[in-house]
Amino acid sequence: MTPLFPPRHKGEKHTGSLEAVPIKPFTHKYGLSLLLIAALFTVLALRLMVRPPEGPESVTVRSQNGVYDLTGLADLDETLIRLAPAGTYYPNTYLSPENAAAAVPESIDRYKEIRADYLSQRFVLRLPDTSEVYTLTIALSGRHAMRVYVNGSLTAQAGHPGTTKQDTEVWENNITFDAAATDGKMDIILHSAQFYHVKRGASLGSLSLSKSGTVPDSFSFDRIKGMAVAGAFLCAAVLLLGIYLLLSRTKATLYFALACVVMALRECLQSQAWTYFHIPGNLSFMLEYLSVVLLTVFLSLYLGQYATGKLLLGVQYTAIFGSCVYGLCVLLGDSIFYTSVLGYYQILLVLCIVPGIAGLFWNMRSPTKEQGAAIYGIAVFFLAALSDILMYSDLFGDGPNAPISEMAMLVFVLAQTVSLFLMNNRVLAQAKEAEQKLETEKNALEALNRLKTEFLGNVSHELKTPLTVMSGYAQTTKQLAQNPDTLEGGEVSRRMTLISSEAERLSLMVGQVLEVTRMEEGRMVMEPVRCYVDEIIHAAVETHYPILNKNQNRLDIRIESGLPAVHADPVRISQVIVNLISNAVRFTANGLITVSARREGSHILVCVSDTGVGIAAERLPHIFERYSKKHKSGVGQDTGTGLGLYICKHIVEQHGGTIWIESQEGHETKLFFTLPVL
Repeated sequence: MTPLFPPRHKGEKHTGSLEAVPIKPFTHKYGLSLLLIAALFTVLALRLMVRPPEGPESVTVRSQNGVYDLTGLADLDETLIRLAPAGTYYPNTYLSPENAAAAVPESIDRYKEIRADYLSQRFVLRLPDTSEVYTLTIALSGRHAMRVYVNGSLTAQAGHPGTTKQDTEVWENNITFDAAATDGKMDIILHSAQFYHVKRGASLGSLSLSKSGTVPDSFSFDRIKGMAVAGAFLCAAVLLLGIYLLLSRTKATLYFALACVVMALRECLQSQAWTYFHIPGNLSFMLEYLSVVLLTVFLSLYLGQYATGKLLLGVQYTAIFGSCVYGLCVLLGDSIFYTSVLGYYQILLVLCIVPGIAGLFWNMRSPTKEQGAAIYGIAVFFLAALSDILMYSDLFGDGPNAPISEMAMLVFVLAQTVSLFLMNNRVLAQAKEAEQKLETEKNALEALNRLKTEFLGNVSHELKTPLTVMSGYAQTTKQLAQNPDTLEGGEVSRRMTLISSEAERLSLMVGQVLEVTRMEEGRMVMEPVRCYVDEIIHAAVETHYPILNKNQNRLDIRIESGLPAVHADPVRISQVIVNLISNAVRFTANGLITVSARREGSHILVCVSDTGVGIAAERLPHIFERYSKKHKSGVGQDTGTGLGLYICKHIVEQHGGTIWIESQEGHETKLFFTLPVL
């Protein structure tokens, strides 16, 4: 037995009362706290790494009486000119170059009072009288349909501006074009329309200008980054789908792969990289809202593998059901309708996410490796989202915004992918182990089936032997009875004794088969009472003497005097003793069979030994198995079913005892069993 506290080696000294804390129990106990701290440091590192791209040197110019005078700027090379918003605009009006002078503008001070789903803006620029070509960019808040006239000519268009929602197709939130001044003047008219959002009509655009080719497009970086991030999400999705299809059919892997596809779609839409594909603007507007629904559903299904308890299951089902309802609103309803109920859906998500994530963290406060990877990714994502919310709220000052949610989402996907790899490895290992177990069980069943087949053949043969003997003696006795003159009483008595002996042996074999059936079905009944082993041994020998008195063996009974009582079933213990003696008789000729009993501690030890042929060492480990192969006795007594010792083992163990065998091939065999005393 291994001591609880191992002894010290010679010369080893105690170094004090403090002991080193094992690392594994420490990390297991404080695993959640360490993961959250690691996630916090990751977010801080992302905040330091991700900075807004440094733009070109810029100059802000304000209008004077509606005109932006840029003639005084000496050098426009590599300089971005930002035009401060003009003081007027034209709500619910499309200003044409022909009637621009006659139209009456509104002050932008009334912008929030007047709901305008479409509007016009006018920018009049004074530029140096040269042939320079300028790159102009107009940026708006939210998706719009836009059309730009420069000096009376249509120069650029994004989407299709109209006066109703039906004839308006929104596109993106910026438009870039090249234009040149005419006689040092550039008259720009912007049409913008937005009929799709219940709380937001057409917004006012801001204009920036630079010499063509000197300043890179500020929006191209966002599109390239969006394509790269979307590509990373798609790569993760393909990898996970490959794992799902080729290696393991775990639903969590499929759900997260689909979530990666949706994240790639959403990144493509938000970064406006979708404009490189043939997707209608109205469809992309709907897909942007629908992507939130799909992402919520797939992530809820994915995180459901960690949901235990009614609270988390309720949160999961609520989030999925609410998302499905809102998804139907997006698919079947008008954009004005689904943007009007968006706030309620967002509230529902907040009410589900906060307790759901808190519950997941609580349930996995002592996480496994795969759970730890999942928790780390979730914590990074939500801490980054909180950081971006605080950044956009300008609580810590008004400065350039550098969101980290996109990078955090990549960390989240990477962490969940690692978690899924670990989970799939575990599932595959379990599947392989189960397969090996099934293979082992299959081989065992096949071996058992072969043993049963052999057993049935043996039993048929063994049952036939006593029947043949009984039938033969019965027929010859009948012939003697037909000739009363030759009938001898002694001969008839001898033959009847042999018939009785064979019938008893037949009964024992049939009884063994029935006993095994009862044992396997749990129907073997034990009726223990207070009894004495010496009485059971003497009764068993006297009752079954006809079948035990074979092969000219001597039977010696050695029982220690004063043996205490036992709590046992006398019939079953007698059955064990008869089986053991019967085996000894079958494998012994002209020898000595000894039955002994003595007390050893809290048990009574019974031993049946013989001086027969013994048992080979390789067969000893299997001697108590059912259907074990019989071996030749060497004395012409090979009858038996091969079930006797299996039954004996079951009976002895049911009484709280043990049974074992000792044998030396060619010399002797000893079978022992114990019974606890009262």
